[in-house]
Amino acid sequence: MNIVTCQRGELDFNNLGGVITAIVDQYGAREESIKLADRVVSGKRLAISQGQKQGGALFGYDREILDETGRPVRRVSATESFQKPASWSSRLVIASDNEAVEAVRYMFASVADGVAYGSIARVLNQRGVTTMFGKRFNATAVRRTVSNPVYAGMIVGGRKRRGKFRSMHDDGDVICENTHEPLVEPALFDKTQRVMRKRRHMPRARTPGRYLLTGLVYLADTGRRMQGYTSRHADEKTLRRYYALPPRYFEEYPEESDRPSFRADTIEKAVLTKLQEFMSNERNKHGICNEINRRSKKAKSNISSLESRLAAIRTRIERGTENLALASRDDMPGISRLLAGWRDEEAELKEKLEQTQGEATISPQAIEVMANLEELMTRLSEANREKLAFAIRQTVKRITLRRERRGDGKHRITLWEGEIELREELGTNATLSLTDDDVPSPGRWREVADFIRTKGGAVFFKDVCDHLGIKGSCVSRMLAQSVLSGKVINLGHQKGWIATPL
Repeated sequence: MNIVTCQRGELDFNNLGGVITAIVDQYGAREESIKLADRVVSGKRLAISQGQKQGGALFGYDREILDETGRPVRRVSATESFQKPASWSSRLVIASDNEAVEAVRYMFASVADGVAYGSIARVLNQRGVTTMFGKRFNATAVRRTVSNPVYAGMIVGGRKRRGKFRSMHDDGDVICENTHEPLVEPALFDKTQRVMRKRRHMPRARTPGRYLLTGLVYLADTGRRMQGYTSRHADEKTLRRYYALPPRYFEEYPEESDRPSFRADTIEKAVLTKLQEFMSNERNKHGICNEINRRSKKAKSNISSLESRLAAIRTRIERGTENLALASRDDMPGISRLLAGWRDEEAELKEKLEQTQGEATISPQAIEVMANLEELMTRLSEANREKLAFAIRQTVKRITLRRERRGDGKHRITLWEGEIELREELGTNATLSLTDDDVPSPGRWREVADFIRTKGGAVFFKDVCDHLGIKGSCVSRMLAQSVLSGKVINLGHQKGWIATPL
């Protein structure tokens, strides 16, 4: 094999001399790259120490262009593109766009007061303020803005490592203060940084199986996937687990106030109960096991066939390569085309084999866990949650939740329903429905509805008051909410309330 280089010309890799020459040239090129990187880093450090900012303007700042004599020539906004001559210089000045200036000051003041990044972004978007790229603000954009020391009148270099060979970060930060007019007072900037440092926390080690339905729960109206998180209420010492939309959705749409969340214990228990009912049916259980065995045998057969074909094509390629080395100049193009076709076929077979090997087949261990769900449900706290979560992922394809809100103001209630879609590999198209009774949202009106249903006949206002131990408008509101849910029928004040027939 010959390689043509710009410096040495043609190098023959069939002899030791060509190989040694290439190695020496590569080493020399690396050393020259390191020297060049040293010069670039030194130049950047010198420029920053002299108060020259690297890069263009920032949101809230313009660039004032100066000629060789230091005379201002023009003013360039953050959104304007301008390439100045090498002999000219520039400096940062507060932008002529008052909206951008006030937006930056609002961000710093709000973070210093403890306001969340997402809340700040939501206010800016409601005001119609956009980034210098014309996009909406999100939590990340706000955090990066208030982290930048340029807004306090200083230039800092080397905060992060950049570059392959050398970086300013290797020798420590370079700080030059009072290089331009600050947009915020240094005292406010320092306070903001202290608040941000308090917000940072070390990520905790992930607990396997903490959320049994990770990656499976979706909202029906938006198709967005929910994920698990924990929250501690002010009056509680224990953490509660929830499923909710991940923070990235709120960064993309920070003005959205609708952020549905769901108690993890409630939805997990409902899903496990439905799966236990499904798997307790012997017909379903045998059908699933037979389908798994059939698919496993088919997958093994396909893998064996593909491996045989792949071995045969590799043998052809090996022999063809040997023939190419011995072939005459006239035969080489034809053999090369033949080899290229075989290599394409090899790549195609390899891809098919990887797909077949990677096709998810239901684990027999997962089916065994699901078959014993009835026993697990009685001692769920003692169960191996990691194995249980694996078994659920092996059997459930998707859990879709739909939310319906009824009423308004103090009478508003939330009803949930959905379905559990099982995986096709189970050999069944079954979809298990979830009703509001399976996944109830919090609310004492449900206690009222359950009490009326348990009674079996008409229940009067005084009965409900005695049962709850409270009186007055609270009971009236709960009864109204129960009627609104459709679980209770109001027969009139004199006749009382009864449960809706099932």
